[in-house]
Amino acid sequence: MGAPFLPVRGILGSAYLEVNPRLQVIPDPFSGEDLVVVQALCPDVTLVHGGQGDEAGNILLPRVSDWALAIRASRTVIATVEERVAGPLQDQPDWRLIPGIHLTALVHQPQGAWPTAYPGYYGPDAEHLALYLQSAKDREAFSAYLETWVRDSHV
Repeated sequence: MGAPFLPVRGILGSAYLEVNPRLQVIPDPFSGEDLVVVQALCPDVTLVHGGQGDEAGNILLPRVSDWALAIRASRTVIATVEERVAGPLQDQPDWRLIPGIHLTALVHQPQGAWPTAYPGYYGPDAEHLALYLQSAKDREAFSAYLETWVRDSHV
């Protein structure tokens, strides 16, 4: 939107104001009452994973997500998708169309949300998530995890 900040509801009086410096309380210019505002975010890069992508570079994301906001705010957007289709894709009841004009790159990456779930495609891999959580408790174990599951190209 190009605005430096926007008002938000439901935060006044919460602990968020103590821990998030992007939230400030200012007087409402119309009523004079306290109003919480949040500083705008302008990410350099957003990485997002979608369900489908078409030949025109459009993607479908779950409608319940806020990814559309992050995509429009970002300078560069790299999207991966579960499946590549001929298209053209269209808005659907459960899926939101993100036009290709907002994307910098589109990559076909099946299982791209693994080991977590992706709606309509697969559930979480509980066994692998347990391995990740156990590995994350120790620096050496986590380094070995990263080497095996992230850096090693055979996975």
